[in-house]
This record gives sequence, structure tokens and C-alpha cells, in this order.
Amino acid sequence: MRGHVISQRITSFSLNTALPRGVLRARRALLLSCVVLGLATNARVLAAEGTETKSPAAEPAARDVAPPSPSPQAQKPEVPKTEVQKAEPQKVEPQKAETGTVGRPAEPQAPAPKVVIAPAEPQKQGSKGDARAAKDAKNLTVPQRVLPADVAQMIGRKIWLNEAGGRRDAITSWNAGEEFASLGIGHFIWYPTTAKPPYEEGFPGLVAFLRKGKTPLPAWLDKTPIPACPWTSRADFKRNFNSPQMKQLRQFLLDTMAEQTQFLVARAQGAMDKILANTPDSAEREHIVAQYSRVVRASEDLYPLIDYINFKGEGTNPSETAVDKETGQRQGWGLKQVLLKMNGSTTEPKAVLAEYSEAVQVVLQQRVRNLPSNRIWEAGWLRRAETYRRPIAQLEPMPERAPRKSSRYRADNSAY
Repeated sequence: MRGHVISQRITSFSLNTALPRGVLRARRALLLSCVVLGLATNARVLAAEGTETKSPAAEPAARDVAPPSPSPQAQKPEVPKTEVQKAEPQKVEPQKAETGTVGRPAEPQAPAPKVVIAPAEPQKQGSKGDARAAKDAKNLTVPQRVLPADVAQMIGRKIWLNEAGGRRDAITSWNAGEEFASLGIGHFIWYPTTAKPPYEEGFPGLVAFLRKGKTPLPAWLDKTPIPACPWTSRADFKRNFNSPQMKQLRQFLLDTMAEQTQFLVARAQGAMDKILANTPDSAEREHIVAQYSRVVRASEDLYPLIDYINFKGEGTNPSETAVDKETGQRQGWGLKQVLLKMNGSTTEPKAVLAEYSEAVQVVLQQRVRNLPSNRIWEAGWLRRAETYRRPIAQLEPMPERAPRKSSRYRADNSAY
């Protein structure tokens, strides 16, 4: 800037003064040298000012020209933030995830809680689905009702024929090889204090149910807590078979067939909750509820359900299974397995009960294949399943027959 001012002054002076040509040429040469000198000086001044205070606009250009820093950690923060942010949605972020700076990984961690919460949504939906399935199942299970006395009496007698052959003495029995008494129309199990229960005990529950219903009980039985079986073994039971206590118990059970049937109805009403709680798969739960509902609507007396639950259980006990030799999977034989075998959709009662009866037979034959020693009971089991095809009022009375052998198995599926 200074050299430029000097050149302007010299030029104006040279133009306004009349001098000889030689002198003018000398002055012009001098003027030209001064101009050149001034431009060089101006360039040096600008260079000096630039090194002392770099402008923000010149900084990126200086970085591009400068050689790379030997330290990689020092070089990464120098990258403009705008460039990194633009690269994040592309492949730059995954490539730098392992070697990024301390501050950089904090950015992907910001949405991390969303990743954790995301799976929680299906869980909430699943819990709602479970609650809905349980609610639906409760609405579709056996209605909370008391059967008419005459119907309950017919069902009770039929179950007594199924379990004990209709023999009066067989309403109190103790089968060979078993560690418990079998009492009532459903042969409810009653353990002495010395036994190790492999099965669910039913007789104390029956007594509690009858007491709640205000049914008079024998004084020696009407105690709290309900006593254990007073006979400690089968031999002890047989010795006391005609004792006053045994005769009183036998007459009490013969007189309360209808009430015992109502107990079986109450058990059936709670069966679905137990089955669904043992069925984690939602599709299977819906299938079971749908098929159970069909059978309930088709059978006003509920005999096919309450008899089979008493006969083979709900199908939820892992110990009441056997290994399928073809698949290697354990298979049960309770009501759950029967309902899973059903696939129909018709609501016509006769067709529904026929399908239910056939599903029972398939499940029982499957058990015989898995446990060949059960074949001695197969024919009787299949005849019993045939009675599920018709309402209880249409079934012909069965003649009294000899008491059957026990078809119960230990928890390890070994015969008594």
C-alpha cells in the first residue's frame, strides 16, 4: 500500500513538471523501480500479518496444504463436524464404531434405550394376550351351574359303573399293588399317612366340597383338618372291610352319588384354567378353548367332560406321559391332548360328540402304543369312550360286572 502511494506521488510530479527528455526518462525509470519495490514490500507485509492472525476462512485451506499429523488421535478431532455428521447415515459410522473417539460413541448410545424398550412392547402385548386368553377361557369353560338332581344322579351312577362296575362293595376299594384307598363313584384317592403320593389326592377335596354344601358327614370324618385314611395298607383295609366304620363310609358314598357328581362338575369347571396355564403357545390355547366350547355346547349334561377328566385327568402332569417310540417325544393322555386332536368346526351336537369320542379313542390308543402293558385295558377304555357319543339319558343301563384291575401307573410309568 505504501509503495503504491509513493508511485502515485512520483507519477503526478513527473507529469506536472516540464523537464528535458533525458531527465524525464531517468525519472520514469526511477519511478518504475519504486513501483516494483512498493509492490514487493506490500506482499511481505501481507504475508507477515497472515501468519500472526489466520482468518477462519483460510484455516481449512491451510489444513489441506499442511502435511498430515503423525498422531491419529490428534488428527480425528480436526475433521469438520459437518462432514462427520453427513457421513453417519452411510458406511462411515459402522466402520469407525470400534476406533472412534471417546465423545463419538456417546451419540449412537443416545437411542440405545429405544432398542431396549422395543422388545418390551411385544412382551406387553403377549401379557395382554395371555390375560385375554385366560378371560376368554373363563367365559368358555363349563358354566358355573348345578346340574338337576336327576341328571346328576344318572351321571353319578354311570361314572360308578365305569369305575367300579356298579358293585356296592366296590364303592370302597383298595386295588392290589396300590398304596391308597379308592373311594366313591370316581374312585377318589385317599392316602394313609405312611404313603408317598404319586397321584393327586381327591377324597379330602370331595369331603371339603360336601361339607361346604351342608351335606351331613360321618362324625369321624367331619374334622378339621380332614383326617388321613385310617387304614394303613391294603391288608389292613381288607381286615376292616365289614367294620362299622367301613359300612358307614360305604353307605354314605352310595347315598351321595348326585353330590359327588357336582364335585366332578366343579373340578371340570376349573380344568380349563389349569390346562391353559400349562399351554404357553397362544395358538394352542385358542384351539383348546374353541374345541372345549364346542363340547360344552353339544353336551348339556357334561358327562363326556367330567367323566374323562376323572378318568384320565387334565393332561398337564409331566409324569403322566409316555415316550413315543417314533418321535422320541413324550405324549400325555388327558383332556388337553384330546382337545388338541379335535379339528372340526361344526356345532351340530351329534357330530361334535362323535368327534370328541373318536379323539378320546385316538389318544387312548396312542397311550397303548407307548405303553404296551396297557393293552389289557384297551377294549374297556374304547367302550367307555363310545358312551361319550350320546347324552347320559340315552345310555342303556350297564349290568353289574366284576371289579376291574387298576390301570393306574406310578409317576415313572411303571405298573404297580
